[in-house]
Amino acid sequence: MRTSALLAATALLMLVSAAAARAEYRAYELEVVDTYDCQINKRERCRRSSIRTGLAPEVYQRTHGGEQRIGVMLLATWMCYGDTSNYEPVCPRPAPRKGKFAAGDSVRIKLNKHVTKGWTGTIEVAYYQGSVNSNVYGVRFADRQNVYARYYEKDLEKSSGSPAQASQGGPATQPVAATVQTGAQAPGVQTTATRTAPPKPAQTPAAAPRSQPGTAPPSASAPKPGAAPAAQAAPTQSEPPQ
Repeated sequence: MRTSALLAATALLMLVSAAAARAEYRAYELEVVDTYDCQINKRERCRRSSIRTGLAPEVYQRTHGGEQRIGVMLLATWMCYGDTSNYEPVCPRPAPRKGKFAAGDSVRIKLNKHVTKGWTGTIEVAYYQGSVNSNVYGVRFADRQNVYARYYEKDLEKSSGSPAQASQGGPATQPVAATVQTGAQAPGVQTTATRTAPPKPAQTPAAAPRSQPGTAPPSASAPKPGAAPAAQAAPTQSEPPQ
Protein backbone atom coordinates (compact mmCIF):
# COMPACT_ATOMS: atom_id res chain seq x y z
CA MET A 1 0.00 0.00 0.00
CA ARG A 2 2.75 2.39 0.91
CA THR A 3 4.66 1.53 -2.26
CA SER A 4 1.68 2.22 -4.53
CA ALA A 5 0.98 5.51 -2.77
CA LEU A 6 4.60 6.56 -3.20
CA LEU A 7 4.52 5.68 -6.88
CA ALA A 8 1.31 7.67 -7.38
CA ALA A 9 2.77 10.71 -5.64
CA THR A 10 5.93 10.47 -7.75
CA ALA A 11 3.94 10.24 -10.98
CA LEU A 12 1.82 13.24 -9.99
CA LEU A 13 4.93 15.27 -9.18
CA MET A 14 6.44 14.42 -12.56
CA LEU A 15 3.27 15.49 -14.38
CA VAL A 16 3.18 18.80 -12.55
CA SER A 17 6.87 19.44 -13.23
CA ALA A 18 6.48 18.63 -16.92
CA ALA A 19 3.47 20.93 -17.24
CA ALA A 20 5.37 23.76 -15.56
CA ALA A 21 8.38 23.23 -17.83
CA ARG A 22 6.23 23.60 -20.97
CA ALA A 23 4.46 26.77 -19.79
CA GLU A 24 5.21 29.87 -21.82
CA TYR A 25 3.86 33.38 -22.36
CA ARG A 26 4.48 36.38 -24.57
CA ALA A 27 6.29 39.46 -23.28
CA TYR A 28 5.89 42.97 -24.66
CA GLU A 29 7.96 46.13 -24.59
CA LEU A 30 5.66 49.13 -24.89
CA GLU A 31 6.05 52.88 -25.26
CA VAL A 32 3.41 54.64 -23.15
CA VAL A 33 2.50 58.27 -23.83
CA ASP A 34 0.57 60.36 -21.29
CA THR A 35 -1.82 61.97 -23.79
CA TYR A 36 -4.12 63.38 -21.10
CA ASP A 37 -1.32 65.36 -19.43
CA CYS A 38 -0.10 66.48 -22.84
CA GLN A 39 -3.50 67.91 -23.80
CA ILE A 40 -4.29 69.51 -20.44
CA ASN A 41 -0.91 71.24 -20.06
CA LYS A 42 -0.47 71.84 -23.81
CA ARG A 43 3.01 70.38 -23.86
CA GLU A 44 5.04 70.45 -27.06
CA ARG A 45 6.50 67.05 -26.21
CA CYS A 46 4.38 64.49 -24.41
CA ARG A 47 5.76 62.42 -21.57
CA ARG A 48 6.89 58.98 -22.74
CA SER A 49 8.08 55.90 -20.91
CA SER A 50 9.14 52.39 -21.91
CA ILE A 51 7.85 49.39 -19.95
CA ARG A 52 8.03 45.59 -20.20
CA THR A 53 4.90 43.63 -19.38
CA GLY A 54 2.97 40.45 -20.07
CA LEU A 55 -0.07 42.43 -21.22
CA ALA A 56 -0.74 43.01 -24.90
CA PRO A 57 -0.82 46.70 -25.99
CA GLU A 58 -4.63 46.92 -26.24
CA VAL A 59 -5.09 45.16 -22.89
CA TYR A 60 -2.56 47.41 -21.16
CA GLN A 61 -4.30 50.50 -22.53
CA ARG A 62 -7.75 49.37 -21.37
CA THR A 63 -6.53 48.53 -17.86
CA HIS A 64 -4.51 51.76 -17.38
CA GLY A 65 -6.97 54.52 -18.15
CA GLY A 66 -8.11 53.86 -21.71
CA GLU A 67 -7.31 55.63 -24.97
CA GLN A 68 -8.45 58.99 -23.56
CA ARG A 69 -5.70 58.81 -20.95
CA ILE A 70 -2.68 57.09 -22.54
CA GLY A 71 -1.37 56.09 -25.92
CA VAL A 72 0.42 52.74 -26.27
CA MET A 73 2.76 51.62 -29.05
CA LEU A 74 4.43 48.23 -29.43
CA LEU A 75 8.23 48.39 -29.49
CA ALA A 76 9.13 44.68 -29.29
CA THR A 77 7.67 41.29 -28.43
CA TRP A 78 9.19 37.88 -27.62
CA MET A 79 8.38 34.55 -25.95
CA CYS A 80 9.22 33.59 -22.36
CA TYR A 81 9.11 30.25 -20.53
CA GLY A 82 7.42 29.99 -17.14
CA ASP A 83 4.71 32.31 -15.85
CA THR A 84 4.24 35.72 -14.22
CA SER A 85 2.45 34.52 -11.08
CA ASN A 86 3.39 36.09 -7.74
CA TYR A 87 4.18 39.35 -9.62
CA GLU A 88 7.24 37.90 -11.29
CA PRO A 89 8.78 40.20 -13.94
CA VAL A 90 8.85 39.09 -17.55
CA CYS A 91 12.01 37.52 -18.92
CA PRO A 92 14.65 39.79 -20.50
CA ARG A 93 14.48 40.70 -24.17
CA PRO A 94 16.64 38.23 -26.16
CA ALA A 95 19.79 39.74 -27.63
CA PRO A 96 20.38 39.64 -31.40
CA ARG A 97 22.23 36.63 -32.77
CA LYS A 98 25.26 37.73 -34.78
CA GLY A 99 23.49 40.98 -35.54
CA LYS A 100 24.76 43.27 -38.29
CA PHE A 101 23.46 46.37 -36.51
CA ALA A 102 23.29 47.72 -32.97
CA ALA A 103 21.23 50.28 -31.10
CA GLY A 104 22.23 53.78 -32.18
CA ASP A 105 23.23 52.81 -35.73
CA SER A 106 21.92 54.89 -38.61
CA VAL A 107 20.26 52.65 -41.21
CA ARG A 108 18.42 53.04 -44.52
CA ILE A 109 15.30 51.05 -45.37
CA LYS A 110 15.58 48.89 -48.50
CA LEU A 111 12.23 47.08 -48.20
CA ASN A 112 10.81 46.99 -51.72
CA LYS A 113 7.32 48.30 -52.46
CA HIS A 114 7.00 49.85 -49.01
CA VAL A 115 6.14 53.41 -48.11
CA THR A 116 9.28 53.70 -45.95
CA LYS A 117 11.71 52.52 -48.65
CA GLY A 118 14.68 54.91 -48.78
CA TRP A 119 13.97 56.43 -45.37
CA THR A 120 16.88 56.84 -42.95
CA GLY A 121 16.44 56.34 -39.22
CA THR A 122 18.15 55.30 -35.99
CA ILE A 123 17.91 51.85 -34.40
CA GLU A 124 16.39 51.98 -30.92
CA VAL A 125 15.61 48.30 -30.22
CA ALA A 126 17.44 45.18 -31.42
CA TYR A 127 16.46 41.61 -30.46
CA TYR A 128 16.09 38.06 -31.75
CA GLN A 129 12.57 36.77 -32.43
CA GLY A 130 12.55 32.97 -32.40
CA SER A 131 9.08 32.65 -33.96
CA VAL A 132 10.43 34.08 -37.23
CA ASN A 133 14.06 32.93 -36.75
CA SER A 134 15.45 36.40 -37.45
CA ASN A 135 16.85 39.47 -35.77
CA VAL A 136 14.34 42.30 -35.57
CA TYR A 137 15.21 45.99 -35.30
CA GLY A 138 13.02 48.87 -34.17
CA VAL A 139 13.87 52.03 -36.13
CA ARG A 140 12.89 55.58 -35.17
CA PHE A 141 12.55 58.25 -37.87
CA ALA A 142 13.22 61.49 -35.99
CA ASP A 143 12.83 63.65 -39.09
CA ARG A 144 9.37 62.20 -39.83
CA GLN A 145 7.46 63.06 -36.67
CA ASN A 146 9.18 60.27 -34.68
CA VAL A 147 7.51 57.46 -36.59
CA TYR A 148 8.59 54.03 -35.26
CA ALA A 149 8.62 50.74 -37.18
CA ARG A 150 10.18 47.28 -36.92
CA TYR A 151 12.09 45.52 -39.69
CA TYR A 152 13.87 42.25 -40.37
CA GLU A 153 17.64 42.41 -40.68
CA LYS A 154 17.54 41.72 -44.43
CA ASP A 155 15.48 44.88 -45.03
CA LEU A 156 18.12 47.28 -43.63
CA GLU A 157 21.46 48.65 -44.74
CA LYS A 158 23.90 50.96 -43.02
CA SER A 159 23.67 54.65 -43.79
CA SER A 160 26.71 56.90 -43.86
CA GLY A 161 24.88 60.11 -42.95
CA SER A 162 22.51 61.08 -40.18
CA PRO A 163 18.72 60.88 -40.70
CA ALA A 164 18.51 64.69 -40.84
CA GLN A 165 21.17 64.90 -43.57
CA ALA A 166 19.55 62.13 -45.59
CA SER A 167 16.20 63.92 -45.53
CA GLN A 168 17.63 67.12 -47.03
CA GLY A 169 16.94 67.71 -50.66
CA GLY A 170 13.71 65.68 -50.69
CA PRO A 171 10.27 66.93 -51.65
CA ALA A 172 8.74 69.58 -49.42
CA THR A 173 6.05 67.39 -47.93
CA GLN A 174 4.60 67.16 -44.46
CA PRO A 175 4.36 63.54 -43.24
CA VAL A 176 1.33 62.45 -41.27
CA ALA A 177 1.93 59.38 -39.08
CA ALA A 178 -0.61 56.56 -39.21
CA THR A 179 0.07 53.41 -37.17
CA VAL A 180 -0.60 50.03 -38.76
CA GLN A 181 0.03 47.10 -36.39
CA THR A 182 0.34 43.53 -37.63
CA GLY A 183 0.14 40.30 -35.66
CA ALA A 184 2.29 39.52 -32.69
CA GLN A 185 4.38 36.95 -34.58
CA ALA A 186 5.62 39.30 -37.30
CA PRO A 187 7.10 42.76 -36.82
CA GLY A 188 4.56 45.55 -36.94
CA VAL A 189 5.00 48.39 -39.36
CA GLN A 190 4.04 52.02 -39.14
CA THR A 191 3.43 53.84 -42.34
CA THR A 192 3.16 57.50 -43.11
CA ALA A 193 1.25 59.36 -45.72
CA THR A 194 2.36 62.72 -47.07
CA ARG A 195 0.46 65.74 -48.18
CA THR A 196 1.70 68.76 -50.08
CA ALA A 197 0.53 72.34 -49.80
CA PRO A 198 -1.74 73.49 -52.67
CA PRO A 199 -0.04 75.78 -55.21
CA LYS A 200 -0.62 79.49 -54.81
CA PRO A 201 -2.61 81.16 -57.60
CA ALA A 202 -0.54 83.22 -60.04
CA GLN A 203 -0.72 86.96 -59.52
CA THR A 204 -1.88 88.90 -62.57
CA PRO A 205 -0.35 92.34 -63.19
CA ALA A 206 -2.55 95.30 -62.37
CA ALA A 207 -4.06 97.09 -65.36
CA ALA A 208 -2.80 100.59 -66.20
CA PRO A 209 -5.21 103.39 -65.17
CA ARG A 210 -7.34 104.72 -67.99
CA SER A 211 -7.25 108.43 -68.78
CA GLN A 212 -10.44 110.49 -68.76
CA PRO A 213 -11.78 111.72 -72.12
CA GLY A 214 -10.45 115.16 -73.09
CA THR A 215 -7.40 114.94 -70.84
CA ALA A 216 -3.84 114.15 -71.84
CA PRO A 217 -1.94 111.30 -70.20
CA PRO A 218 0.62 112.30 -67.56
CA SER A 219 3.55 111.33 -69.77
CA ALA A 220 2.32 113.52 -72.65
CA SER A 221 1.83 116.79 -70.75
CA ALA A 222 2.61 119.93 -72.83
CA PRO A 223 5.65 121.99 -71.77
CA LYS A 224 5.05 125.32 -70.12
CA PRO A 225 5.64 128.48 -72.16
CA GLY A 226 9.24 129.63 -71.95
CA ALA A 227 10.51 126.33 -70.62
CA ALA A 228 13.46 124.57 -72.21
CA PRO A 229 12.63 121.61 -74.42
CA ALA A 230 12.92 118.24 -72.75
CA ALA A 231 16.03 116.25 -73.42
CA GLN A 232 15.62 113.41 -75.86
CA ALA A 233 16.10 109.96 -74.37
CA ALA A 234 19.17 108.04 -75.41
CA PRO A 235 18.50 105.35 -77.98
CA THR A 236 18.23 101.80 -76.68
CA GLN A 237 19.52 98.60 -78.25
CA SER A 238 16.05 97.70 -79.49
CA GLU A 239 15.74 101.12 -81.22
CA PRO A 240 18.92 101.96 -83.16
CA PRO A 241 19.69 105.67 -83.62
CA GLN A 242 18.50 107.37 -86.85
